[in-house]
Amino acid sequence: MSNVLRFPDLPERAPTKTKGPQVEDGYTRIANELLDALCVADFTNREFRVVNFIIRQTYGWGTKQKRLASTFIAGGTGLHATDCSKVLNELIRRQVVVRHGGSRAPVSLNKRHTEWLAAESRKKSAPDSCPQSGQDALTQSGQDALTKKDRKDINTSPYGEESTAGADDEQTLAVENTKSETLPPAEPKAASLPNCPHQAILDQWAEIMPEKRQPLRSLWTGSSAGSRALAARWKQGFSIINEQTGDALYADEATGIDWWGRFFKFLRRSEFLMRDDSRFFGLDWIVKAENFRKIMEFKYHPELTGGDA
Repeated sequence: MSNVLRFPDLPERAPTKTKGPQVEDGYTRIANELLDALCVADFTNREFRVVNFIIRQTYGWGTKQKRLASTFIAGGTGLHATDCSKVLNELIRRQVVVRHGGSRAPVSLNKRHTEWLAAESRKKSAPDSCPQSGQDALTQSGQDALTKKDRKDINTSPYGEESTAGADDEQTLAVENTKSETLPPAEPKAASLPNCPHQAILDQWAEIMPEKRQPLRSLWTGSSAGSRALAARWKQGFSIINEQTGDALYADEATGIDWWGRFFKFLRRSEFLMRDDSRFFGLDWIVKAENFRKIMEFKYHPELTGGDA
């Protein structure tokens, strides 16, 4: 006895006449002025495909902005996801595309086409000059757009980006995150980096985390374990690149000290780390490589992460 389910013979349908694409099946509404600007814009082939895909996914659905993962863009453009990430970053840098928040926040076409930067302003490492690779040098973030009401302390991400979101003083956190499995950006030569300002960072910790364990300053100098770990994380900050701006977290001692202060304020927003029984939580714990990586990936701020890739 056969287990195959058989349907009764049905009469054949008469072939329908193909009418081709019809407006009633869906269309994308766009201003002629903007379309004219797109026609003369100096885009590469890849850039043009990504721009058109963004238009299709926003204006084509009657919305101004939409969250688009690189893998989703790749499926609609035929490009590799790695290239989509690079091209999207370049379009954002040229102000053709606007990202409304962190590295996984919604994007939109900048309809003020006079603000678009010319192709001559491309960086030397323009996306189209890079060979296709299965590994993304400009990594995808594990975070979503982070928007929170203004609190007593300025709401910032560990990556130091902050912006006002309007009349209700929301703070939009622009995040650039690097995954451990991706290729890190080239580090500057050690000789060009300022020495770690241990005491200044300890001052920031004492001011912002007065209720937490305070390091014994005499043990945070020279070659002690805590001193070495903090120096390593300090140096790392010069090589972590913000996807939004293309710049490092900080470039000199002053901006570095300022970033660490805002970093400690960001840690205060973690209910897990700030609870009374979290005796493990201290500066010595933060500067350990594995813990620092988890913090930068928002492992201790689950309320700030989004759901889709």
